[in-house]
Amino acid sequence: MKKVELFPQSKLLTVALYFLFVIFTISSCVTDIDYTDQTNSIPVLNCLLTNDTVQRLSITRSVKMNDSYIFKEIKEATISLYQDEIKVGNFIRISYDNWQLKYTPLTGKIYHIKVVLPDGQILTATTVMPTMVNIQQNKIIDKFPSKNFIQKSFGSPCWITVVNSDSILKPYSHPTTKDWASTVIGTDHFSADQFNQNGNLLDFLPTSDTPAFDYYIRIKPDSVIDTISFKLQDSFGFHTCICFRTASAEYDKYIKTSMQKILMRSDETDPGIWFDETKVFSNIDNGIGIFAAYYNQYFNYNDDDSYFEN
Repeated sequence: MKKVELFPQSKLLTVALYFLFVIFTISSCVTDIDYTDQTNSIPVLNCLLTNDTVQRLSITRSVKMNDSYIFKEIKEATISLYQDEIKVGNFIRISYDNWQLKYTPLTGKIYHIKVVLPDGQILTATTVMPTMVNIQQNKIIDKFPSKNFIQKSFGSPCWITVVNSDSILKPYSHPTTKDWASTVIGTDHFSADQFNQNGNLLDFLPTSDTPAFDYYIRIKPDSVIDTISFKLQDSFGFHTCICFRTASAEYDKYIKTSMQKILMRSDETDPGIWFDETKVFSNIDNGIGIFAAYYNQYFNYNDDDSYFEN
């Protein structure tokens, strides 16, 4: 099975998509910086709450266009997390641009973050920890190039990515940046958002029969009562992790606007990118960045050669 290169496009697109892949694998963030005001640096706060025992945060300052480095780390701040109006703890700086809080968010709860900087400036933001969309495997009918699933709940957007590995994946293990993501995924899910649809998967993968989507599939938050069966198609590696990420409203807007901007700039010869005024979503009061939440569900497959026989 030949590996699919993660980012075959231009250098600009390669870097952008790498950072977006990192968002799915190690929960970091990237944010567009507004350089209109070159007199003062802008605080950049990135924090994604997830269904894990430790929450992580990055806080920096933007830099001027002619500076020699990308950002300035903020080393001192009081950063508090609240569930509704009850404080659950403070983030502690562990290492370079790495703040952590030992806490597991509760689904359906409202979370607030408050950052007090040494100069008295205060940053705030709000999000809701989503309830995981109920996805179950339907492996009994799997046949290459399809993996089958059943969706039993709706109401929140869900993002799907396929990550392949050279090594055996253990149950519930997270993918790492050493693994590679599929560049094209197919699905017949009726609620798949078509904003990044790109032809048919048959153009890339013989025997497939679904529309093709660039890098990720976004399942829209439709209100559906019935159980839905659907399939994903890809040139799956022998060790594959499929991640279903239920997103808060803020995280959903952040990922979609990031993808739209990346896809807009995928063709560097298109003069339309010179006039691109689309903004990556941000919800940080008195700063920029993202405070959002998501719930991950992983399905790992460790297949032998026989799986790939028609």
